[in-house]
Amino acid sequence: MELDRLLPTYDLRSRFARRIAADPATVWRALTEVTVGELPVYRTLMRLRLGGRGRVEGPFVDSFPTPTLVTVAGEELVKGMIARFWKTRPQPAPVTPGDADAFVAFDEPGWAKAALSLRVTPDTGGSLLSFETRVRSTDAHARRAFRAYWLLIQLGGAAYIRIEVLRAVARRAGRAGASGRP
Repeated sequence: MELDRLLPTYDLRSRFARRIAADPATVWRALTEVTVGELPVYRTLMRLRLGGRGRVEGPFVDSFPTPTLVTVAGEELVKGMIARFWKTRPQPAPVTPGDADAFVAFDEPGWAKAALSLRVTPDTGGSLLSFETRVRSTDAHARRAFRAYWLLIQLGGAAYIRIEVLRAVARRAGRAGASGRP
């Protein structure tokens, strides 16, 4: 699992999963094709987060405001970022966005490393889709600051977004299976 390679130890973690009665290829395709239009809670919360400074549209995996670190086609997509997320406007760390090696190596104090994985695995009668988020802070101050931010975003809908994504992918995969599309 790529998430284990990129962020094997963490301070905080959330994981949501859903069994879907479709083969992994169908679920992966549904995951990559599900749109922001199918995710009303995500769309609303992102509009609030952006403060009207941008549009939230297109495929979910492309619109999510975190760079992609690794994609194992058909299996796992990992997005990750190092930042001071707890700031009013999150301050990104001085690393190249999307550079997996820089993400792993970074250890400068005062930052939080956040990675999320969308993973499809074969399961009895179909597939298991999981959405896991891990966060590792680089020092005690950042850990305290991020924990407060984590509480706020969990109360503000982050968990519901994950559940909403899993549901939308399951609906889309179910429609693809019903239509006979491979």
